[in-house]
Amino acid sequence: MEEKNHTGTSEKLVQSAEKLFAGKGFYGTSIRDVAETLSIAKSSVLHHFASKEKLYAAVLQNIADEMIREIRAIRQGPEDEAGQMRSFVGLLCDNSRDRPDRDLIILRELLDNRARVDTARKWYFSPYLEELAGIVRSGQDKGRFKPIHPGLFILHLLGAHHYFTISLPTVRQLLPPVFFDRMIRDHRAELTRMVEDRLVIGPDGRDNP
Repeated sequence: MEEKNHTGTSEKLVQSAEKLFAGKGFYGTSIRDVAETLSIAKSSVLHHFASKEKLYAAVLQNIADEMIREIRAIRQGPEDEAGQMRSFVGLLCDNSRDRPDRDLIILRELLDNRARVDTARKWYFSPYLEELAGIVRSGQDKGRFKPIHPGLFILHLLGAHHYFTISLPTVRQLLPPVFFDRMIRDHRAELTRMVEDRLVIGPDGRDNP
């Protein structure tokens, strides 16, 4: 029973810390902040995670594990590689709507990590990027995808999506509601078009320019 409670507390700490790190970043969040969200002592947090760095690492690992499971589920499905990439686009958009904190954590990590990258021994999202690049390489091996750099394509796709999502609060203030809502709906189609135009070889077997 004690072990179960210990695990439950750790999970709650990670969940609370995820929201704080998403909103305030690594440097703007303290162990005291995390403790206060659960109305516990700072020492109780440090009992489970010896430092803020270790708590942050647990948050990143938890997010990365979730994302990897999602991609592997897509890869194990019945769709071919083109269908898998289309499913990924849908997943990407749905997750940004349903899990905005996760997107913010990833974006903040990319920004904050520049100050720590020289000493970092592990980047938690590398396996996630590798899973996605694996879909591209598999499609290329079967002659279904164009001979572009898999990792570069994935970074461009993710970059286009995350730039869009991070700009939404500002864009919402600049556009009439009807145009803003239309833009949200069209975003998924634009990402899918990016997959089709930049990656997928047409039914005639030719590499479209």
